[in-house]
Amino acid sequence: MEFIKVDEANELLSQHGIERQSPDDDHTFLRMVDESLPQRHLSVPNGETEPLAGAEVIEISAERMPEVIDDILHKLHHNQIILFPVGRWRSIFDVVAFSLAGNEEWQQVDAAATVELNTRDPLLSEAGDLHLVCDLVKALFHDSESPDQGLILITAGLPLVMEIVPNGGVRLSFGNEAVAEEISEAITT
Repeated sequence: MEFIKVDEANELLSQHGIERQSPDDDHTFLRMVDESLPQRHLSVPNGETEPLAGAEVIEISAERMPEVIDDILHKLHHNQIILFPVGRWRSIFDVVAFSLAGNEEWQQVDAAATVELNTRDPLLSEAGDLHLVCDLVKALFHDSESPDQGLILITAGLPLVMEIVPNGGVRLSFGNEAVAEEISEAITT
């Protein structure tokens, strides 16, 4: 995994029909430009996360959610995954510090991130980093509490936005119905 400059990801965002939205200085979200495209919202019972307008809401138990997230990420295994923080990296690194303290690969990323902690530069992961991405996402799902600890994932190969939202939700937006159907298989199995 390595940090890349946000400008390097802008062309990919444009190609996939994804735009940045910043409601304030502390949060930046990625959204499909065409809001009529398929969207799914994975919600835990009594979750506080608001779905995107028009999203199909699928309730998943809190115990099963990490498995579903893992299955979705494994559906993307052949793609480079690019991770964007909703806030700054510092809030994400701080919240997962305890959960990932024993993960040597994460500790290498953590050590290299010193100059990136106050940025929103994306983190590029290759196919071989999938297990580390899964560990990070699961740690965030369990440990995050505030909106700035959210994480957004896109792929280089598929038009998809996956947002891990603190307090138990996952927002999924797809660039077309075929991608929505492929990823939805991981949700329902």
